[in-house]
Amino acid sequence: MSWRDQLKIHPAADLFPLMLEPELRELADNIKARDGIHFPIIVYDGKLLDGRNRLDAAELAGMTFDWEGGRLWEGGRLTALVHHLDRSVDPYEFVISANIHRRHLTEEQRREVIAKLIKAKPEASDRAIAKKVKRDHKTVAKVRKKLESTGEVSPVEKRIGADGKQRKSRAKKKPTPASSIDKLFEGAAPGRVTESAEVSAEEHRAEMARLDEPTEIDEVDKRLNCVFKTIERHVEGLSRTDTDRFIRGLRELIDQIGRTS
Repeated sequence: MSWRDQLKIHPAADLFPLMLEPELRELADNIKARDGIHFPIIVYDGKLLDGRNRLDAAELAGMTFDWEGGRLWEGGRLTALVHHLDRSVDPYEFVISANIHRRHLTEEQRREVIAKLIKAKPEASDRAIAKKVKRDHKTVAKVRKKLESTGEVSPVEKRIGADGKQRKSRAKKKPTPASSIDKLFEGAAPGRVTESAEVSAEEHRAEMARLDEPTEIDEVDKRLNCVFKTIERHVEGLSRTDTDRFIRGLRELIDQIGRTS
């Protein structure tokens, strides 16, 4: 009977990938030469936390195990030291600290470790995870963003930093509402003009008539001066084609305001 049939594996143990067959055979030869497993097998809450590769290699070397009384035996002989981790220790942090230095992981494998850790502990901040896996927090943020976009993890309102303190996640900035003038350039590309109806002679005369209506001159001058400055700021640096487009759009906007007023 395999040890896997007797001992359940803790989810944290799956943070790191298993050894490839050539590596496993090399470890099996080492265990056979040393007549047993000399590095402790770690168990947490009755489940294997660290030692999957060592046990697989030992079986490959011809050893069989019996899991009795929280210990591994072979033919009545204790073959591996088993350490039961205290429940106060975070199993995920233990697995990372025990394996991050002993493993030669590719960048892709490290990203997989980051993704598994985010799924297991989404409340952990990017910096806290980055500190554990020895990577930049920006890398963690990219992995988290991808997981959130695919729905594999949900955004959390508060995250726990490397110092153990809980903080609110940074809220995404809401886009500033576009002004009426800004909307005139929506989807515009330099040097290209979208179709727009020309102002008819009747509409032009109606526009001029509205401008000729009696108003308080001082107030009109103030408002016009403000509008002119705004227009000047928006058209500065535009090509002649885009400037013409802006003027046509402005006329349409003025007509629309006139119809609703």
